[in-house]
Amino acid sequence: MSQSGRARASARQYLPESKLEDLASSLRRLANHRGLVRSEIASPMLLRLLPPPRRIEEKKYEADLRQRLTDAKLDGPRIAYLMADAEREIAIAHTRLSG
Repeated sequence: MSQSGRARASARQYLPESKLEDLASSLRRLANHRGLVRSEIASPMLLRLLPPPRRIEEKKYEADLRQRLTDAKLDGPRIAYLMADAEREIAIAHTRLSG
């Protein structure tokens, strides 16, 4: 395999993990937002993947969330959908607190 071929293969392997990390970050922010009302989340997929508020050791919390996302076998469009939905729910939660 050529050098550029290896770089492309490496980038492809990195990209999904990077997107999952971004999604995990958004889900953590949403799950621990003071303005979140879980019963008002419209997306069943988002609600299913949303972790509980952090009550356990942070390393275990992070590992559990990563495992949940890995087990869900999300493709690119689903990750994009969940990212957008999580950001929308964070904005709604913020509005609840400031409104």
